[in-house]
Amino acid sequence: MKNRVYADTNLFIRFFTGDPDNQAQESRKFLNQVSRGKYELFICDLIIAEIIYVLESIYNLDRNAVVEKILAIAETDNTIIENRQVILRALDLYEEKNIDFIDTCLASRSVKNNCDTIFTFDRDFKKIDFINKIIP
Repeated sequence: MKNRVYADTNLFIRFFTGDPDNQAQESRKFLNQVSRGKYELFICDLIIAEIIYVLESIYNLDRNAVVEKILAIAETDNTIIENRQVILRALDLYEEKNIDFIDTCLASRSVKNNCDTIFTFDRDFKKIDFINKIIP
C-alpha cells in the first residue's frame, strides 16, 4: 500500500511559480515521486480554493491559467481530490461564468447536497441557472 500524503497549498504554489527556487525543486521532486506511484497524494478541496486564491491575488494569473493549473493537478496520477466532481463542476462555472471560485463551489455543493436554493446578497449567482436564488 502506498503512503498517503496530505497536500498543503504551498506544495503547489512553489511548483507552479518556481519561487523560491529551492522549495520549487523539492516540490517538483515530490510530485514526480507521486506520479511514479511512490506516494498517493490527497488534496483537500479547501486547498484547491486556496491555490486559486493565491494564484489570482498574489501572482495575478488569469482564470484560464489558473484552471489549466488546477486541471493539471486533477490529471496527475496517484492524486485524490476531495469532492472531485464538485471541484470540477465549480471550475467549469468559474471559467465560463466569470464568478468567484468559492461561489461556484457553493452552487456545486448545493446540488450535491440536494439543496436547490441559495440565500445570498451576491448578484453573481444570477449567472448560475441550475440553482434558485433568494436575493433580497
